[in-house]
Amino acid sequence: MVFLKYGESNFVIFDRKPKVGGMAWWDQANVTSKLQTELGVYHLGFDETLPCPENDYPWPSRDELLAMFQKGAEEYGILPYCRLGTEVQDVKAEGQKLDTKYEVTIQKLDSDGKAEKLAAEGVLMYPGNLSLPRREEYRGEDEFGGTIAYGMFDEFGYKEATGKDIAIVGHGAFAVENVRSCCEFSCKKIYLVCRRKNIACPRYVSWLANQSQSALSASLFLHAMKPMYDLMGWDVWSYYAVQGNANRSNCYIQQKARFGIGDVYFCALSWGKLEVIEDPMGIKRLSHHALHCGSGRKIDVQCILKLLGFVGDPSNDRVMKIKEMVGFWVNEDPRRYLVAEPVSVMATNFGGTSFSPGAISWAEMGMHFMHFPKDFADKVLPTGMLPRHKADETDEGTYRPAYVVDARHGTQTGVFVGSIIPFLMERGAIHSQIKVERMWTLHPVDKFIQYCKEDWDHYCEKFSFEGLTGPQFPYTPEQAHKYLDMYREENRVAAKEQAPFYEEFVDGQLRKAQSAR
Repeated sequence: MVFLKYGESNFVIFDRKPKVGGMAWWDQANVTSKLQTELGVYHLGFDETLPCPENDYPWPSRDELLAMFQKGAEEYGILPYCRLGTEVQDVKAEGQKLDTKYEVTIQKLDSDGKAEKLAAEGVLMYPGNLSLPRREEYRGEDEFGGTIAYGMFDEFGYKEATGKDIAIVGHGAFAVENVRSCCEFSCKKIYLVCRRKNIACPRYVSWLANQSQSALSASLFLHAMKPMYDLMGWDVWSYYAVQGNANRSNCYIQQKARFGIGDVYFCALSWGKLEVIEDPMGIKRLSHHALHCGSGRKIDVQCILKLLGFVGDPSNDRVMKIKEMVGFWVNEDPRRYLVAEPVSVMATNFGGTSFSPGAISWAEMGMHFMHFPKDFADKVLPTGMLPRHKADETDEGTYRPAYVVDARHGTQTGVFVGSIIPFLMERGAIHSQIKVERMWTLHPVDKFIQYCKEDWDHYCEKFSFEGLTGPQFPYTPEQAHKYLDMYREENRVAAKEQAPFYEEFVDGQLRKAQSAR
């Protein structure tokens, strides 16, 4: 879409899937999966020249998202440039760095014919990082006598969980998502078993970050979580991922897994439907309908879902001939570009939790250096400021391909390159405006809180029918406005001369909502 916007039509898109939508939503997501972030920052057409979506429901389902991708690809004229169901098997680079040519070998997946070769002036690859699940086997699996599955790929029929006790192993975003899926199918009791608890993010706090102009401070990010964590008497500032000062005015958050975003996790905990079992020794073994933790605790369950995160696919390094990633560029080559969402969380502030703002930035960055490779060679590379990453085994002994970079690598690349190239600097400011406009147009604060409460009440009704009791939704409109006002004060200082745009737009949306009551 970015190429077409700027008049570039000499390109072709290859994708292994037979339809648009990507591996994460076609393969990893389950039939019950929903968007964890908000539609306002997760849609095709995230551009100032394109209209805002009409549907204001923040969390569409997997099937609704796939339909959106298909409709967008048709309406925006992308499909004629796509060769779907096609695998890129090899990329061969020849020539000098500013005059490199590429021979790309492709194979149609539903054909026994010969592979094709085509010539290209540049290659951009977006493989994603939700590709291969981390797999782990436990002693005694053959004795368990119940269902053991990975909670993705539609591998587990959630009807099997109805009326049963279930263990979810892991505490990343997919584990949090599976709590909701198990609640949907009325399982009896959920045990989420992990070596250590990761921070899970309430929906309101995700909204607060995604509607921001300047990034939300990590301290406010955590303070805004307090109403939700107070339901369990937990202190999120005590989590392993948080390093903060004594008065909690500043902090740095570093955790291996991305935030799981959703309120059902907290609702299930506070109503006694879910128990989180934190055991640094992990799982020792299984026996008949039981899971034994390293600490000695025995958990009686009939189903086990493994959600242990993902590992990188080494074939991406092989295809692109990666010796070293330099920023998002392969082997210092400005026309061999690869971006997979950086893994982990490493931040003192948060500009968002979603995909579209990053996606448009990555697309424009890749396009710019395709057209102007000398900018990379003369302005970017000589500074030595781009982070570098080679394949390693630092991820708990798991092989980590070179293309799998962490959050610090991704942020440093985006901030530095975005500050040294005028076009990208200008676009960065526009991206922030798009984000603010889309979030406040689709998800004004009071309406968003109403949607959150309605969803919370839906699960409370389910849990109440099962004989459980628990608290009501913890964020009142007044609390939501309190944390919003705290952010607005932060933004006035951080955004400086850009702040009036945000203030005027938000005030206008608040007045509009007030007059509609």
